[in-house]
Amino acid sequence: MEDLAGMVQRGFLETAKKADVVAVKKDVVILKNGVSLIKSEVGSLKEDVSILKADVYTLKEDVKAIKEDVADLKDKFHKVLGALDKVAKQYADYMEERKMRDVQIERLKKWVEQIAQKVGVELVD
Repeated sequence: MEDLAGMVQRGFLETAKKADVVAVKKDVVILKNGVSLIKSEVGSLKEDVSILKADVYTLKEDVKAIKEDVADLKDKFHKVLGALDKVAKQYADYMEERKMRDVQIERLKKWVEQIAQKVGVELVD
């Protein structure tokens, strides 16, 4: 009875309810699935659970940091894509201007040849 009173004071029964406990007899805890645990094992399990909780908290913090890093990388990636789009547009514009300039130069060459023929001047490359 004293053991039971001590467990109640430490919140053991509340924890036991959460762990599907069927009965608590002296130093033995019997779970719904038929597993029996000695009171000292339950304490060890509590310690393991608290360690796992700390690990889960650490994992949550790590995942949060990773999510922030990924969001930052996405932002930088979009900036890089924007810069590449800008450079690609400038290059496309340059190529278009170059084509127009080449056509204009060819037209000027023809005009020079026509003028040279009419004037009687022989052009040399």
